[in-house]
Amino acid sequence: MDWRAGHGDNVRPEGSQPLGIIGRRQVAQSYTCQPRRTCSQIISCDEGNWNLQNCSWGRKLDRDKDGIPCENLC
Repeated sequence: MDWRAGHGDNVRPEGSQPLGIIGRRQVAQSYTCQPRRTCSQIISCDEGNWNLQNCSWGRKLDRDKDGIPCENLC
């Protein structure tokens, strides 16, 4: 059966998003540990947290050891 035949005009398949919108998981996939970065090179709190948790050098982003990287962003 053709999907369109069984669904109304305004119904989207489960889990679909409007074009141009991406989820957090897809954004995280664009982060990388290379090259090594400093807080002035990181553009979001999410990126700072990802680096803190996933990169060998990430702990350097948390200078005061409170678990929050790049205090000016988070």
